[in-house]
Amino acid sequence: MRKINEIFAIKVGFLSFGFLSFLIVFSLFLLDNTGAIFAQGTPKTEICNGLDDNDDGVIDEGLNCDHYLSYLVDKSINPISVILGDQFISPTDFTLVLIERLLNPVRKIHAGLTFSPKRPDLHYLAYRLQSPIPFGPRSVFIENQFEKRILSVTKPRYLLTPAGKRKFGIPIDRVLSQVPASLVDRLLATIIPPLPQNANHYLCYDVEPYTITKGVLLRDQFQIKQFEVIRARYFCNPVEKTHEGKLNSIIDEKNHLMCYEVIPHNPVNRPVLTHDQFGVKSLKAVRTEEICVPTVKTLLPQGRCVRPDDNGTAVLLDADTEYKNTGGQLVIVAPALGVTGLTADTMLMSGPDTDITRTGTPELGETYTFDTEMLSMMLSGGGVLNMPVNGETRTSPRTPGDPVQSFDTEMRRLQGQLPAGDPDFDLLRFTAGTDFGLPSPGHTTLTGQPDGSWAVDSFFDITYRIDFIGAPGGSLAGQSGSNVGTIRLNNTCTPSE
Repeated sequence: MRKINEIFAIKVGFLSFGFLSFLIVFSLFLLDNTGAIFAQGTPKTEICNGLDDNDDGVIDEGLNCDHYLSYLVDKSINPISVILGDQFISPTDFTLVLIERLLNPVRKIHAGLTFSPKRPDLHYLAYRLQSPIPFGPRSVFIENQFEKRILSVTKPRYLLTPAGKRKFGIPIDRVLSQVPASLVDRLLATIIPPLPQNANHYLCYDVEPYTITKGVLLRDQFQIKQFEVIRARYFCNPVEKTHEGKLNSIIDEKNHLMCYEVIPHNPVNRPVLTHDQFGVKSLKAVRTEEICVPTVKTLLPQGRCVRPDDNGTAVLLDADTEYKNTGGQLVIVAPALGVTGLTADTMLMSGPDTDITRTGTPELGETYTFDTEMLSMMLSGGGVLNMPVNGETRTSPRTPGDPVQSFDTEMRRLQGQLPAGDPDFDLLRFTAGTDFGLPSPGHTTLTGQPDGSWAVDSFFDITYRIDFIGAPGGSLAGQSGSNVGTIRLNNTCTPSE
């Protein structure tokens, strides 16, 4: 359940503000001068993490917490036509052209928690997809044991089909060629793995790449080994599949998978016999590639630059808000002789699980105060940092009902500090906003649209200060400093024609 507080100093308008959430994804934020660190909020939905996230006394209830370790295979097939439909796309024709992955159920140990497969019989084959239909990227908020993050899915890549598997070292066609015809059916019934029932199919999408660093101990039928999780690769939706008139419905619409690349890419070269809806196949699992972990997803709305009407104007900070740096980058470490500089792109966007308090009215001016548990910074050298944040913005008066409403705004404060334990920073702190002596003015123009909505052109010129101390043994060991700079965060909408 999202927590939203609405406080009206003068009760005029805004009755449709409703349930909104504001999530800031921004490069660095500082807390106040005391240096206190905001604790990350507890997720409002259950995820597979061994915790009672929704405080109902039950741990991980209603979830399929099976994990999968994927292996590279390279199996040519005759093209297969299927129709696939999920939350992103209506039923669409696809062609399966290659088998590229075998997914084994795996026992995972991470952060003191052990997850053992509840369905050790359920494996998956990943078929490479082709489709002439273009796909527009979609934004989703994901939560799993590794992370909470907003990410962008970019294009469909794989169909995952439920499959049975046996470790079988001889190609099935060679075996059958040496068996009398009268014994073939009996032999097949003995060696072919049964087809798993009551299991989801998944449609997996590429995601905009980012790095992540986690250590996991994994054990499956082929190996037991320590792996490092290094990079996000795919996000997988439950999908409805139709093939030759047979419909496979979604069994569990809540369960999704997020797949991350792991190293080392350990060679195993294990022959297997698999059985899915498309038949029996002899494959060879070549090497480890990814771990796929159970994930909870929230689909974020599209069309972020157009806001609905709210009594003759628009709410400025809501579930459709997005700001990006269009002028300058955050300078974390200034370049100097013998020192490589470090900068970051920033993003400020809305999302679930954020508290917002709004006071005032459009006619007299509004104040939005907010805090969130998600903060991301895209570093110039690669990688992403996450931290909590809070802040406050104020608006000048405007007149609801005017077709064009143009008014000044101000970022009073943005505050954040990187939690302890980062390998590169003992301290990383960001301070911005007028309340800290760092003027951060802005301006917003709302333009009425023919359908009654509002196009938004809004920006803040953020003056910030960054303080850092490098962690011993890290890439910035022995370094420290402070930097002051200005960036522009802009949210621009083009009016509809």
